[in-house]
Amino acid sequence: MAKALSLIKAYQTETIPANGGFIISAFLEPGSIYAIYEITAYRNVKDIYQVPEGIVFKTDGNRIHMMVEPSSFAKKYIEPVNREDGKKIPYRFDELEIVKTKHLDRVMIAKEPKMLYSSFTILKSSGDSFSFIFFPTKDVYMAIKKFLADSLYNDCNLSKSEAMNCSKLALETIKKFTIWGN
Repeated sequence: MAKALSLIKAYQTETIPANGGFIISAFLEPGSIYAIYEITAYRNVKDIYQVPEGIVFKTDGNRIHMMVEPSSFAKKYIEPVNREDGKKIPYRFDELEIVKTKHLDRVMIAKEPKMLYSSFTILKSSGDSFSFIFFPTKDVYMAIKKFLADSLYNDCNLSKSEAMNCSKLALETIKKFTIWGN
């Protein structure tokens, strides 16, 4: 059975699995549906420690991003990689699957994962933002898909069918992670 835990709680209780896992972080903009999701996979951790910005993992990893952009966003013409801090992800439009919702909002999902070499930092959550670690169980992909769909529905105002479709697309990219040596 899938197991997920708040990342900070897992760090404080020393229960972060060293053999690997998935971390889902969401950075939600207060008063808006603008959101950035980071989904990171890692394995074979050499060290984990806390810094003021968040938690550093000394290991390789894979990461994808997903962004929810409201129809009212004024700078939607700017490539996501070139946007201001807090509103950018490291992709150009042609590297993203772009889904338009019935409210004309856009959900942008990476088509390919990025490789993280030697170490990466999971930024500290604040406000409505969060980070959860998913343990590598047989049903982890199903749990990630459901978690993303629930968050997109509850936190970003997508319809249930839109949220399920977007989480399915994200999962297709997550399954391309090479960190597990497929």
